[in-house]
Amino acid sequence: MTKQLIFFFACVSVAVAFGANARQPDAAKRKLASENDYTVANNALECKVTVVNIPWSFPSNRIDWLFNPTEKKGPFNPEWTWQLNRMYFWESMAKVYRDTGDERYAQAFARQLESWLDQTGGVPPKQNYNAVGSAFRTIEQGLRLMSFWPTVWEKFGKSPAFTDELKRRFIDSMRAQANHLIAHKTRANWLLMEMNGVHSFACLFPDFPESARLRQESAKIFCEAISKQVLPDGLQDELSPDYHCVYYSCASGLYLRSKKYGFEDEISREFKSLLEKSAEATLALTTPAFVQPRFNDCFTIDTARVLSRAAKIFPEREDFRWGATHGREGNPPAGEVASRIFPYSGFAAMRSGWHRDAAYMAFDFGPLGMAHSHQDKLGFTLWKGNQEFIFDDGGGQYEQSPMREYAISGYDHNVLLVDGLAQRRKAPLRVQKPIIESDWQSDKNFDRVKGVYDQGFGPESLNLAVHRREIEFDKRAEIFRVTDFAESRDGKDREWSLLFHLNTRNVKVAPDKRSLRTLTGGKWDLQLELCADGEIVSAVSGQRKPVISGWFVGRTNEPVRPATTVTVKAKKSGKCKFITVLKFIPTEKPANQ
Repeated sequence: MTKQLIFFFACVSVAVAFGANARQPDAAKRKLASENDYTVANNALECKVTVVNIPWSFPSNRIDWLFNPTEKKGPFNPEWTWQLNRMYFWESMAKVYRDTGDERYAQAFARQLESWLDQTGGVPPKQNYNAVGSAFRTIEQGLRLMSFWPTVWEKFGKSPAFTDELKRRFIDSMRAQANHLIAHKTRANWLLMEMNGVHSFACLFPDFPESARLRQESAKIFCEAISKQVLPDGLQDELSPDYHCVYYSCASGLYLRSKKYGFEDEISREFKSLLEKSAEATLALTTPAFVQPRFNDCFTIDTARVLSRAAKIFPEREDFRWGATHGREGNPPAGEVASRIFPYSGFAAMRSGWHRDAAYMAFDFGPLGMAHSHQDKLGFTLWKGNQEFIFDDGGGQYEQSPMREYAISGYDHNVLLVDGLAQRRKAPLRVQKPIIESDWQSDKNFDRVKGVYDQGFGPESLNLAVHRREIEFDKRAEIFRVTDFAESRDGKDREWSLLFHLNTRNVKVAPDKRSLRTLTGGKWDLQLELCADGEIVSAVSGQRKPVISGWFVGRTNEPVRPATTVTVKAKKSGKCKFITVLKFIPTEKPANQ
């Protein structure tokens, strides 16, 4: 018997051990599958999938792994094919199979795996692997190897549908992808997923001749990368809570895996302390609804996605457990001041406390971020309890469309327009020193923070004006006072426009156009009052022409839906001063209630 066959049967024995209980569920075992897993798995049985919020049903019960429905229906989104090849639905199928022992899920997985191997060859090409339409973009290879494929290897290991020959082909493909990734590594968050995938494969299959080298090299590259990517205030340098979560998932996964397999000494000494600092940053930035503000490209991130992992690594941290369980267990962070500044990321999280109904604002006064950037400097998002009143929607899908262009521009953020032109900056991507212009002050009664935008406006990045924003938060009254100073660089007349994006379609503007009130139907409404220059000239909802306005452009777990864009205008030569007071008032109930 050859060494290759001996190794293969050793791998099969591991699969058998992993999957020994797969077909005979034990009622005492913890259920793995959620209600959503059942929905996803049952759809996948019929080759029905949803990728980047676009559903598709493949005919003849066979997935075409290189297909993209957006090529026909538009707008074109190359992510559809790429993300289809992450096989996210296999994980749900594996969890349901583990809970139920229903062989239909294993059989469907086996058919789909075999079709993928047949259609793609299972081996990354030497060139154009990151091209549009490829099944082997490196980020997908990394995600497959770090998460989805190890799960199905473990959960389906005992099923007769997962034959020895199919296992051999599966392992061969994983090995080829691991070697490809170490030879063709990229950068930023992609690099973290790529190296995590390599590390996962090398730990799961340690008997290949190259496995020890792959494990050690991927860990070294990963440690070096996060030491550069994570800023001194704990946030990842793309300045998106989404990609901070990606980093944390990769880093915590590599740490826990290294500890499990006895390779903890192969990661840097600073690794664990970096994980703790980054979890603290996530907790400090969380809204009262236990989600993260959607800065830059970002969908609605549950804070527990980071803190549940942090709570496993740092079981002594009661505040991590508190955040991971949405306040059901543990204790909130200690100290009488709950607000925090992030001087390198350029964020300020202002809150009246850690209670469920706290008032909260996240303010962005920092750099663009290393990737996934929006034109949003001096923007903010505003919450009261679990109600979001003024939003940053996160920018939508990575498609080629006017809606996507709108979503990443200043027109979809709570910022200043000059002569109808939105801010347009290209730098800095990150800063090397703390941002001192914030002039941060915080105590148990007040928060005060400042920021300045002194770069270009419009497609040509014209140096038309300087915008300074100061925010004062009275925590006792839960009132925010936003003061905006706008000054023309050349002294000429300018039209100044402030934008506020409200998370409702129901807004009542006062007759004098100096105030408005939301009508949300929730526990609270927002009162917006103007105390200096300007008046409310429009409150637009769901507009597509002549320009796009009044939309919440959600991503992944949020649909694109109408909201309200409020425009406050003033036309003055030289200088302008807006003062906007934001306060929460109890919702008015009908007289008969």
